[in-house]
Amino acid sequence: MTIRNQLAGIAAVLAVLALPVHAQRATAPLAALDSASLWQTLGALSADSMKGRRMGTPGSASARALLVRRLGSAGLVPLAPGFEQSFPVTMRDTSVRTGVNVLAMVRGADTSRVLVVSAHYDHLGVSGGQVYNGADDNASGTAAVLALAEYYARHTPRHTMIFAFFDGEELGMPGARAFVKSPPVPRARIVADVNLDMVSRLDKKEIYAAGTSHFPFFRPLLEATAAVAPVTLLLGHDTDAHGLHDNWTTQSDHLAFHAEGIPWICFGVEDHPDYHRVTDDFERIDAARYVGAVRTIADFVRRLDQSLDTVVPARPAK
Repeated sequence: MTIRNQLAGIAAVLAVLALPVHAQRATAPLAALDSASLWQTLGALSADSMKGRRMGTPGSASARALLVRRLGSAGLVPLAPGFEQSFPVTMRDTSVRTGVNVLAMVRGADTSRVLVVSAHYDHLGVSGGQVYNGADDNASGTAAVLALAEYYARHTPRHTMIFAFFDGEELGMPGARAFVKSPPVPRARIVADVNLDMVSRLDKKEIYAAGTSHFPFFRPLLEATAAVAPVTLLLGHDTDAHGLHDNWTTQSDHLAFHAEGIPWICFGVEDHPDYHRVTDDFERIDAARYVGAVRTIADFVRRLDQSLDTVVPARPAK
């Protein structure tokens, strides 16, 4: 990253921090996240040194080490030894036998219901000598979930929150499936998942929240969030109305929760020219828009935490 790009990124972040506080809606605005740290984390996770973070590679281990170090420093509760939940992997690629999720928790005032905030930290790795850095997909979601984890470590939520960094989404979502199969808390206590997958390339200054067609009770909270969001928040991408390719229901880790009847919302941007290409790089992300997207997601998470008991209906016992 050039000095010019670094200065531009810092200037964009400072511009975001100078934005006026939006009018109240439903509840008080969330205190500002550490935007500078968020931006630096995104840069670190999408650096060439991470070698594309492919499951089972040294680059994946490097990304995991960054997450574990930060979660430990923030004082979150590990939900597996050293925050790492290993799981077996069965794939045609016999070089990968084990994946590793990173799982942390913040205990809320109410521990009876648990909200999961998730993102996959893996990407495509190295191919043909070229590094697929996956800045948008999904260093962006990973950095955002880490920022939320660090925030709630300092500000006790109303309900217990699990911050899950899943491995292997690009290879069939084995990490999310392993988590749901053997959750660190009783599955019945997990009442919702907020999944972040590609949340930084707001080329049109807009981000989508998918899931309300399945779970319409989320809509009022999302509409309240959209009313004060610093970026445009749209609802959609959760039906086959425009073709299977346009329905995100089966296209990221929230699918594992969906299969168990656990409500979810997935935040993301539409595909862009750099999707799954070597050009999905940090330098192509607008810092102010990314920070605005994460603040929008954080506002929804806060609203959901404050109203989880009344918004999300109790699931019938299986």
